[in-house]
Amino acid sequence: MKVADKVIFNTGVLYAQLIIGMVIGLFTTRLVLNALGETNYGIYMLVAGVVGMLGVLNSNMTNTSMRYMAHSFGTGDQETLLKTFNTTLFLHISIGLIVILIMEVGGFFMFDYLLNIPEDKIYDAKVIFQFMVLTTFVTVVSVPYDAVINSHENIIALSLVDILGFVLKLSAAIYLTYSETNLLILYGFMLLVIQVLLRVIKQQYSRFKYDECKIRFRQYVDRDLMKSILNFTGWNLFGSIGALSVIQVRGVLLNMFFGVTLNAAEGISRTASSQIDMVSVSMTRAINPQLIKSEGSGDRKRMLRITEISTKFSVFLFALFAIPFLLEANYLLHLWLKEVPEYAVAFFQITLIAMFIEKFTFSITDSIRAIGEIRNFQTTETFFRVLNIPLAYFAFKFGYSAIAIYIIGAAISCIVFGNRLYFGKKIAGINISNYMRNAIKPILIPFALALSLSTFVHFNMNESFSRLFLVTFIFMIILTITFWLWALKDEEKNKFKEIALSTYDRFKK
Repeated sequence: MKVADKVIFNTGVLYAQLIIGMVIGLFTTRLVLNALGETNYGIYMLVAGVVGMLGVLNSNMTNTSMRYMAHSFGTGDQETLLKTFNTTLFLHISIGLIVILIMEVGGFFMFDYLLNIPEDKIYDAKVIFQFMVLTTFVTVVSVPYDAVINSHENIIALSLVDILGFVLKLSAAIYLTYSETNLLILYGFMLLVIQVLLRVIKQQYSRFKYDECKIRFRQYVDRDLMKSILNFTGWNLFGSIGALSVIQVRGVLLNMFFGVTLNAAEGISRTASSQIDMVSVSMTRAINPQLIKSEGSGDRKRMLRITEISTKFSVFLFALFAIPFLLEANYLLHLWLKEVPEYAVAFFQITLIAMFIEKFTFSITDSIRAIGEIRNFQTTETFFRVLNIPLAYFAFKFGYSAIAIYIIGAAISCIVFGNRLYFGKKIAGINISNYMRNAIKPILIPFALALSLSTFVHFNMNESFSRLFLVTFIFMIILTITFWLWALKDEEKNKFKEIALSTYDRFKK
């Protein structure tokens, strides 16, 4: 399969997975919220947020492993692949043990001095925490196998396992609705079992299918490569902390100032916005291996071209779903949950705005990481992101509402936008004028036109399913048509036509 065809095919597979996952995921959340209740669900999301904060190394090492495996594929050398896999696996086992230690020590201080949890729920929260510690360890040590599958661009295998995970989580939620005692602990245990099962499947599949997944630490663990990975990981960790601080630490701050019930609203906002974000993230997952392989093979020009294309399509695909959801957030959340926690709608809307701003430069971060010179970039971006924490703390101290932390986050997203452009030029050689012209400007006119027409309908109809349908239909149709007419270049249109005809002929046979 040609490279372009593979990217389009993988994108299609990811969107099929996305649609299935979004439908099942939203329904699962509703069942879990109804079964657990607002307090228990808020406790679960609070503990999950803290675990995510303490387990930041896992997210960081995942991105690092995928970067180094894809870069090794770009060299075309099998021994390099074996060294990269064994070195990353050895590091992940070590990191997994460190993460367990950090979580256990952090958990002691967290429950005794930090979190505001009702007295009768402390035991349940501690048990849930232990389940999450074990889940995190399993996830950490299995990441190199995910990196290998992703580098081979075997998206079908990854998607099938992920879909199995969605189905199992839905089954757990259904079972939860028929249970009566220890619901919070039962739910945490079922999620642990599901995650272990999924990780075992991916790990065994990788060992069976790919030659580079041979475990030979003595022969292939490379100390120089390990130093390079640790150096990259160390600086990339700043970026991971910055990104997660906006999502995770705000849950702790909201809990400190407003109690556990607001964590339910924050959890609902996080779940809904993350589902929508997967629309554009799926495109990134499909195209990133090609971007990194291009840099690994020394083709910088192709890598930058892929960066522009990725930006354009990521913004388009995110806006396609996010803007109708933003306009109709109140109706959709009530349709989804019936009983919507206070502030959930506002949290959700502001989160989507901040995410939309960052989509315009998100692919630049991928190009910088593909090159590997990330120290100064990660330091400055992390500094800006971490500002969200003290600014929100003082805002709450001075009596501002819970929404303040989200507004501050959206303002910082604007600063991050400029920071990425600056380092994209300095490190990757991105011409800002060309980037604005080729990646950002083409989507602005289609977006403005689609937004204007759908907003007009929104404000001239009463809240109803009919308005939801019309707003969504008008925005999607106008954005898609104008994107095709004005945002795509002739060669991009021709490529899509070629792939469409090829796909049609294949099915016709």
